[in-house]
Amino acid sequence: MTIFEEFQKADALYDKGAYGEAANIYLELMHKDNQYSPFCHYRLAAISNNTGDPLAAYDLYYKAFSEKPDIISNMVHNDHSSSKYVFNGNKTEQEMTVCPLCGNTSVQPKWCYPLPEASGYNSFFNPIRLWMYCEPCHHLFARYFPEKLFIYNDNPRTPNPSFFSYYSTVLSRISQYSQGMSLFEVGIGACECLLAAQEIGFDAFGIDVIDKHVIMARENYGLNAETADFVEFECEKKFDIIIMGDVIEHVSDPIIAMNKAHSLLADNGALWVSTPNFDSAFSIAIGHSDAMKRQQYHLNYFSRHSFYKLLDMCGFMPVDYSISSHYNGSMEVIAVKQ
Repeated sequence: MTIFEEFQKADALYDKGAYGEAANIYLELMHKDNQYSPFCHYRLAAISNNTGDPLAAYDLYYKAFSEKPDIISNMVHNDHSSSKYVFNGNKTEQEMTVCPLCGNTSVQPKWCYPLPEASGYNSFFNPIRLWMYCEPCHHLFARYFPEKLFIYNDNPRTPNPSFFSYYSTVLSRISQYSQGMSLFEVGIGACECLLAAQEIGFDAFGIDVIDKHVIMARENYGLNAETADFVEFECEKKFDIIIMGDVIEHVSDPIIAMNKAHSLLADNGALWVSTPNFDSAFSIAIGHSDAMKRQQYHLNYFSRHSFYKLLDMCGFMPVDYSISSHYNGSMEVIAVKQ
């Protein structure tokens, strides 16, 4: 059997989940042929992660990228957006070693995945993401991350018309818990929610950290929007409804963000939040192939338990929970001020 055939045999075992047998072959091949060493390290990294040793996976993935900087081209299809990626060494990142919710220092590595495996990977990020787990909070957070997440993410997308009906349903649900029609959206994105709110008759306003999103909202659709970082945003007005769709997972300090939302919400108002739930039915069912686990712009992953803990810490009471029909694996929560 040739070296290539042995590697194919190991890959077949890997695909079937026979990790122990596959690992033995990969380890043997590393000593037989140095050319196969980076590929063996890459597979052994995945096996380590899948069998509960993400810290070993972190080191093994970096060995693979260091030995063969363009290794991802062999792991994805030729038309994949990362097929031309070449590792040029790690960039300086911030490190989070304590739980951002409770300050627990006894956190443990939980997941480790190569970000270039996902479509749309931006080389602004280091290629390997290590996720840490806080058992008391049942919460996940990225151990290493860049200071400015969105510095190179400035290509706005056009609105998806199929989302207007979805947001109409969201706004109808949250209106049951609010007394007024002033609406503030944090992170307007492609403006689907603001456009739907405007049609329904809300006094709608939104912000986004990406200036091109705001320019599109103003110039293309005549919407009321401005460029701002939510945690730094100041406004004397109180809003009846605050919409935070897929925002809270992007901030490094979710307590600051939720306290900001509390300060901007009217006493009889309601907050709607959509965010991935790493403990969702979808995420449990799909396992390691869940795209969420390779999302470069996410820093915190909540469970229902950890998100409700955050709400309680910041003066909110959850009044409605639903599984999102917008994004697989996301939860949608409505909360009111306590």
